[in-house]
Amino acid sequence: MSKLLITDLDNTLYDWIFYFSQSFESLLNGIQKVTGINRYALLNDFKKVHQKYKNSERPYASLELDSLISYFGTDDKKLIEKELDIAFSQFSEKRRKTLKLYPGVLETLDKLKAHGVKIVGHTESYEVNSVYRAKKLGLDKYLSHLYTICSTSSSHPNDRKPILDDCDMEWVVRLPESERKPNPRLVLDICEREGVSTKDTYYVGDSIAKDISMANAAGVNSVWAKYGRNIAKSDWSLLVSITHWTDEDVKREELLEGMYSNERPKYELSSFSDLQLILID
Repeated sequence: MSKLLITDLDNTLYDWIFYFSQSFESLLNGIQKVTGINRYALLNDFKKVHQKYKNSERPYASLELDSLISYFGTDDKKLIEKELDIAFSQFSEKRRKTLKLYPGVLETLDKLKAHGVKIVGHTESYEVNSVYRAKKLGLDKYLSHLYTICSTSSSHPNDRKPILDDCDMEWVVRLPESERKPNPRLVLDICEREGVSTKDTYYVGDSIAKDISMANAAGVNSVWAKYGRNIAKSDWSLLVSITHWTDEDVKREELLEGMYSNERPKYELSSFSDLQLILID
C-alpha cells in the first residue's frame, strides 16, 4: 500500500512569517518614501482593508488605503499603482530574496516521490497566494494536489486577471471558507480523494493546536515540524499590527491553544529532511 504525505505549506516548507513581514516592511518603506505618510496611519489603513477581505496577504491592498486615496486625490487603482511603482518593486525584490524553502525540502520531496510516496499540500491560505508561492518554489512538481481555501476576490489592479489559470484548475482543490483547521473531516476527505487509508497517511505541520490536533483526531500519523515555531518577535509584531484577525478570531485562537495544549505528535522533526527517516523504509 502506498503512503500519503499531506504537508502544510506556511512555516513547514518555507518561513512564511519571515518572508512576508520582511517583504511588507520593504513595501511600507517604499510607500513612506513616496508619500511621507505616517507609518502608523498606513498600518491602521492596511489593517482595515485586510479585515475587509479576511486576508493579510494582499500587497495590492495599498491601492485601497484611505490615506493613499486622499494623498493622490483618486481611487483609480491603476494610477495609484503607477505612483507606487518603486514601493511594489521593493516588495518584489525583497520577496525574491526571502521566499525560500527550508533546507532539504526539495531533496526530501524528490526522494519521497522516488520511493512512491504520494505528496499533497494543504493550507489555509487563499489559492491566489498559495498557488503563486507553490509554483514559484517549484512545489507543483511534487504535489499531486494543493488543497487551499477558495477566495472570492484578488487585490490585483487588473480586474480581468483570473484568480487561477486554466492550467491549475485540476491540480488545485479549492476548499470552501468554512473548511478550516482543526476540522478532522478535512484530512479524512483528502485521504478518501487520494485513495489512501488513514493508517498510511502522514500529516506534517508546525501548529500543535491546528495541525497536530487535527491529524490525531482524524487518526492519521501526526508529524510536528517544530522548526517552524522559530519566529522572530519583530516579524511577528509587524504582522499582528496589520492582521485581518478580529478580536473574535484572536479569542478563537487562544481557545484552540488552550484546548489542545496537551496534544502530542506521533513524530517530531528538527528539519524537513527528517521525514526521510519516517517515510522511507
